[in-house]
Amino acid sequence: MYAKNNNYVTYFTDEKAKHTEKVHYGRVSEAIKVGEENGKNKYEFESWNARFVGRAKEKAEKLNDKTSLMLTEWNVRCPYDKEKGRAFPYIMVMDFDISPPKDTK
Repeated sequence: MYAKNNNYVTYFTDEKAKHTEKVHYGRVSEAIKVGEENGKNKYEFESWNARFVGRAKEKAEKLNDKTSLMLTEWNVRCPYDKEKGRAFPYIMVMDFDISPPKDTK
Protein backbone atom coordinates (compact mmCIF):
# COMPACT_ATOMS: atom_id res chain seq x y z
CA MET A 1 0.00 0.00 0.00
CA TYR A 2 1.30 3.44 -0.90
CA ALA A 3 -0.10 6.86 -0.11
CA LYS A 4 0.79 10.40 -1.04
CA ASN A 5 -1.73 12.45 0.77
CA ASN A 6 -2.23 14.64 3.84
CA ASN A 7 -2.75 12.57 6.98
CA TYR A 8 -2.38 14.14 10.42
CA VAL A 9 -0.59 12.20 13.16
CA THR A 10 1.27 12.83 16.42
CA TYR A 11 4.92 11.77 16.59
CA PHE A 12 6.35 10.00 19.64
CA THR A 13 10.03 9.31 20.21
CA ASP A 14 11.18 5.72 20.65
CA GLU A 15 13.81 5.83 23.39
CA LYS A 16 14.80 2.16 22.87
CA ALA A 17 15.29 2.41 19.11
CA LYS A 18 18.68 1.87 17.55
CA HIS A 19 18.63 4.38 14.73
CA THR A 20 20.77 3.66 11.71
CA GLU A 21 22.51 5.76 9.11
CA LYS A 22 19.44 5.46 6.85
CA VAL A 23 16.50 5.01 9.27
CA HIS A 24 15.11 6.99 12.23
CA TYR A 25 12.61 5.02 14.33
CA GLY A 26 9.62 6.42 16.19
CA ARG A 27 5.85 5.98 16.63
CA VAL A 28 2.92 7.88 15.17
CA SER A 29 -0.64 8.03 16.45
CA GLU A 30 -3.79 9.09 14.61
CA ALA A 31 -6.94 10.38 16.34
CA ILE A 32 -10.08 9.05 14.65
CA LYS A 33 -13.37 10.74 15.51
CA VAL A 34 -15.97 8.09 16.40
CA GLY A 35 -18.85 10.30 17.59
CA GLU A 36 -19.87 12.64 20.36
CA GLU A 37 -20.49 12.19 24.06
CA ASN A 38 -21.91 14.90 26.34
CA GLY A 39 -21.38 17.51 23.61
CA LYS A 40 -17.70 16.66 23.15
CA ASN A 41 -16.07 14.81 20.28
CA LYS A 42 -15.07 11.23 21.09
CA TYR A 43 -11.92 9.73 19.54
CA GLU A 44 -10.20 6.38 19.14
CA PHE A 45 -6.48 6.29 18.52
CA GLU A 46 -4.38 4.13 16.21
CA SER A 47 -0.69 3.91 16.98
CA TRP A 48 1.95 2.63 14.57
CA ASN A 49 5.66 1.93 14.62
CA ALA A 50 7.23 4.30 12.13
CA ARG A 51 10.44 4.33 10.12
CA PHE A 52 11.53 7.71 8.80
CA VAL A 53 13.72 7.52 5.69
CA GLY A 54 15.07 9.87 3.03
CA ARG A 55 13.99 13.52 3.53
CA ALA A 56 11.91 12.48 6.54
CA LYS A 57 14.90 11.02 8.41
CA GLU A 58 16.73 14.32 8.67
CA LYS A 59 13.55 16.12 9.76
CA ALA A 60 12.57 13.42 12.29
CA GLU A 61 15.94 13.57 14.05
CA LYS A 62 15.03 17.12 15.15
CA LEU A 63 11.49 16.39 16.35
CA ASN A 64 10.30 16.66 19.94
CA ASP A 65 7.96 14.13 21.50
CA LYS A 66 4.26 14.74 20.77
CA THR A 67 4.88 16.91 17.69
CA SER A 68 1.94 17.14 15.27
CA LEU A 69 2.83 16.08 11.73
CA MET A 70 1.14 16.02 8.37
CA LEU A 71 2.35 12.96 6.46
CA THR A 72 2.75 13.90 2.82
CA GLU A 73 4.48 10.79 1.46
CA TRP A 74 4.28 7.45 3.24
CA ASN A 75 3.86 3.73 2.79
CA VAL A 76 2.31 1.06 5.05
CA ARG A 77 4.32 -2.15 5.32
CA CYS A 78 3.44 -5.45 7.01
CA PRO A 79 6.22 -8.03 6.72
CA TYR A 80 5.34 -11.53 7.96
CA ASP A 81 7.84 -13.72 9.81
CA LYS A 82 6.84 -17.28 8.91
CA GLU A 83 9.01 -18.84 11.64
CA LYS A 84 7.48 -16.69 14.39
CA GLY A 85 4.01 -16.78 12.83
CA ARG A 86 3.68 -13.03 13.32
CA ALA A 87 3.31 -9.89 11.24
CA PHE A 88 5.25 -6.71 12.01
CA PRO A 89 3.28 -3.72 10.59
CA TYR A 90 4.84 -0.27 10.38
CA ILE A 91 4.57 2.99 8.49
CA MET A 92 7.53 4.07 6.37
CA VAL A 93 7.52 7.86 6.15
CA MET A 94 9.38 9.46 3.24
CA ASP A 95 8.25 13.06 3.85
CA PHE A 96 6.15 15.12 6.24
CA ASP A 97 5.47 18.69 7.33
CA ILE A 98 5.16 19.92 10.89
CA SER A 99 1.55 20.98 11.37
CA PRO A 100 -0.42 22.88 13.97
CA PRO A 101 -2.13 20.52 16.45
CA LYS A 102 -5.52 19.17 15.42
CA ASP A 103 -8.50 20.27 17.48
CA THR A 104 -9.44 17.22 19.59
CA LYS A 105 -12.00 18.82 21.88
